[in-house]
Amino acid sequence: MTSTTHETHAPMHRSVLIVSNGHGEDAVGMALATRLKPSAAITAFPLVGTGGAYADVALLEPRRALPSGGFGLRGSWRGLWADLWSGGMRHWMGQRATLRRQRGRHNLVVAIGDVYCLRMAALAGTYTDFVATAKSEYGQPHGAFERLLLRRYARAIFTRDQVTADALHHAGLPARYVGNSLMDTIGISGGRPSLDGMRPTVTILPGSRADAYANLGPLLQMCGRIVGRVPSHFLCALAPGIDLKRVKAVAATIGWVLEGEVLRRDHVAVTLTRAFGDAVQAADVVVGLAGTANEQAAGLGKPVVTFAGGGTQVTSQFVRLQKRLLGDALIVADNGADAAEAVVRLLGDPNERATRGNVGRQRMGQPGAVARIAESVLALLREPGTPSP
Repeated sequence: MTSTTHETHAPMHRSVLIVSNGHGEDAVGMALATRLKPSAAITAFPLVGTGGAYADVALLEPRRALPSGGFGLRGSWRGLWADLWSGGMRHWMGQRATLRRQRGRHNLVVAIGDVYCLRMAALAGTYTDFVATAKSEYGQPHGAFERLLLRRYARAIFTRDQVTADALHHAGLPARYVGNSLMDTIGISGGRPSLDGMRPTVTILPGSRADAYANLGPLLQMCGRIVGRVPSHFLCALAPGIDLKRVKAVAATIGWVLEGEVLRRDHVAVTLTRAFGDAVQAADVVVGLAGTANEQAAGLGKPVVTFAGGGTQVTSQFVRLQKRLLGDALIVADNGADAAEAVVRLLGDPNERATRGNVGRQRMGQPGAVARIAESVLALLREPGTPSP
């Protein structure tokens, strides 16, 4: 990955700044950048984390991973305090200063995430497109204050589903649905894990943030409960930012041993993989303590089981909101033992799996949004009235 600051000289040709705030949003930003780069200079500013999804794109500073993984304001007071204690306020002020210095340097700014991301991105330019990945009428509609910000700062709004586009359009906002951009970044290679096909497959998703290490233990223990009832294959999809050495250390504290790419304990084996899309595609059931990854799994037609983790992201409140978003595609369990019972039931009932999978596809929608958003951006850049940096 090439990472450079890009603040000293204004570009001489068409330029787009992408501002994103989350691991899934960074992946969408990179997919959009790939389509725009032949026609425009691209700079990106990931507001959460270090932006590992961006490759060969100029990145702005400051960038850092906060203890809460960006969920300090939406999670527990403990997460917010940890962020503040580690210099979160200074980091936030530095981000705002960076964005103000970008004002006038780009033809267009694209914000990918929630309304907070849009408000931050608007510091850098008056022409701001908003890719609204976070909120939906299904789960958590945009409130009155958020709609006020949308009206003030967004030139165009690309929603994640049609019902949200209809609601915002009815409110007089420039919203439209062109597909769900989160479904464009799953990364299915077409290959499948080397499985014998005789046993069902359960894929576990510990998450992409620091919580993943805390989530791993309950998920592994759940696998142990399942295999005693239904002999199964287990896959664990690790996000790019998750450190394998730390995974090994965390697993060892509860009696698991890493042998090559397989975590083992007694008669249970869990294969680790970075190929998220292939691991989900191979699954009969997905168990996730994750945000975007759970949604993408549902969008691929997989029934998803979840429960509240012990970190700052997948809290009881977060799980309730995700249930409203995904409907019957998501089963909310009380804990790991309850999740194991749900998985055993699903593995024995292909009709329930299919029914829940169909709901997930409907709620998440189709891929193809990134290509259409890129077309809209390029059309704007070609317009004579577009501001020049």
